[in-house]
Amino acid sequence: MNGIELQSALNTRGYRVPIIFVTAFPDEATEARAMRAGAVCFLSKPFEGDDMIKCLEKALRGNRPGILDN
Repeated sequence: MNGIELQSALNTRGYRVPIIFVTAFPDEATEARAMRAGAVCFLSKPFEGDDMIKCLEKALRGNRPGILDN
């Protein structure tokens, strides 16, 4: 099961948990799907530590779905 499949399974079961995707193989379609399904952020490796901190702050505040504001 990949991350997108896990997110879908959790959503189907009614679990709304903040998810931050981290990938070395980003593509726009996967990012769009993850964000539409409620992901907090979608980070592409390599990323700056500040970007992860922003995502963690969003997750802790419960601001989702959302995109990382640069």
